[in-house]
Amino acid sequence: MKKVLLTKSQLIQPVIPDGSDLLLAKQPTPVRLISMPAPMGTTTYIQRKSCQVIYEEIFKLLMRLPDKALTQRVIDAINNRSSSDKVAISNQGKQCSCRAQKVDSSTQTETEPQERTTKPLKRPDLINESSTGNTNSPQATSSSSHIKTPNEPQKVPKKRGRKRNTCVPQVVKRSAAEMALQEREEKQLTPVVTKKKKQEAPDFFNAAENMHSKATPQRRESTNSIISLNFDEMTLVEDYINGSNKDRIIRIMANEFKKARIMSEEGLLPIHDEILDGNVFGVNRQIFVCLHDKMDINELLTSDGEDCLELALTNDADTEIISLILSAHCHTDNLYENSNTALHLAVINNINIESFRLLMRRIDLNILLLTNDDGYTVLHLAVRNNQFLIAEAILDIIDERELGETVYRRTQESSNANDADEKAFAKYYDRACERLELSKQKLKNRRHKMDVINASEARGGNPPLFYAVEGEQEHLCYFLLAHLADPDEENLSGHSPKSFHYEYARTLRINLKVARVMEKVVGILNS
Repeated sequence: MKKVLLTKSQLIQPVIPDGSDLLLAKQPTPVRLISMPAPMGTTTYIQRKSCQVIYEEIFKLLMRLPDKALTQRVIDAINNRSSSDKVAISNQGKQCSCRAQKVDSSTQTETEPQERTTKPLKRPDLINESSTGNTNSPQATSSSSHIKTPNEPQKVPKKRGRKRNTCVPQVVKRSAAEMALQEREEKQLTPVVTKKKKQEAPDFFNAAENMHSKATPQRRESTNSIISLNFDEMTLVEDYINGSNKDRIIRIMANEFKKARIMSEEGLLPIHDEILDGNVFGVNRQIFVCLHDKMDINELLTSDGEDCLELALTNDADTEIISLILSAHCHTDNLYENSNTALHLAVINNINIESFRLLMRRIDLNILLLTNDDGYTVLHLAVRNNQFLIAEAILDIIDERELGETVYRRTQESSNANDADEKAFAKYYDRACERLELSKQKLKNRRHKMDVINASEARGGNPPLFYAVEGEQEHLCYFLLAHLADPDEENLSGHSPKSFHYEYARTLRINLKVARVMEKVVGILNS
């Protein structure tokens, strides 16, 4: 930072003679005299010395101003400079990023370049001061006479409009959705876990049929033809299905027999790899090897002790793979970690509803009464997790296996699009509760189903209907009451679903119609 000299000084500026004008060259050099201040008194010196700290603070604050032009103007005013000197200093050597000369918005006039001379500008006050103060000096008279010469061109200011700096960086506008997405990604501390997609076998035949069925054939290169690339594979698959090309089939199956007992570095057998990959044909080949090589599928465990059924359930395998494993006589009554049964694993991992129905048709129904280490049965888990489709599959398949048909036909009557709709589910079983008199003969006096519906969990003794009322799940309340769940089944604290709903009816977000249905069910059970 440059130091600013606040005291007045004597400034002598010689006038360079012009070569074209010999008369001016012979004249003596003009001298501009500035009046010197009077000697500073002792009192004034002491006052300024005492205010030095204050002046220093003032100048520090002045230098912090963001407007540099305003700072320069204040300094020029202190140094008693004119606005023309400030313009020459402020415009000197200032360029923007595009190397264009910046324009000071404070100036409103500019002079023509051909009117500029080598003679420095003089302030009128200094000229008058020098002419009046030293009238006897020949230099002063010559300078004054030189200024008043009529032959010297006059400087005429040219008015101009304000020039704006066009080198402003462009602002990239972003929508609110983009900013919200970026903010969400920044706040995401843990990565979102997505389910692994199943690998599906390529359907070469359907692809070929779709290509030939196009009305407007597209032009394609012979080297990039899909049919030319996949023709050999299509032929091999067709030969494999039709049973031809026996040599190839023998080589494939011989390779399957060789590697059937070899465990990989991850602790998985080939059948485990095929289950995780979702390869239905690979699982089918491995099961064929197990049956003909006298291998028990229940003994094919991973290094962590997982059998094929547990591995398929925990990874939500395809329904056809689960069907192949169950057809190979895999045990369904094993107890796994935390005393979970196969049905517990199916509910915990929220497997496909078709796979769950297939498993329900193969297991022993007494498994539905077993509790895990947390004290919950399968129906308890389904109600607590609001898995109403799984709860419906449990009770429907019990009816199907005991009666030969289901009591309620919601899945057959409703379309697939509305199966997972909670409102449609609640509406259907609400109407079913209104027609309980028609179906009570099929629902009463069935001890095993009543034990499953009214089973108490080990810790608090709560039945599934209690959790439905407590969790404000109105659709599950209608569903369980439609299957004649007992509203007076008490837990270990002596509270029943009916008493709990009566006590907390004002705070529960459940329709009071549930209370009337409870009274109706109690009347049917006691009749």
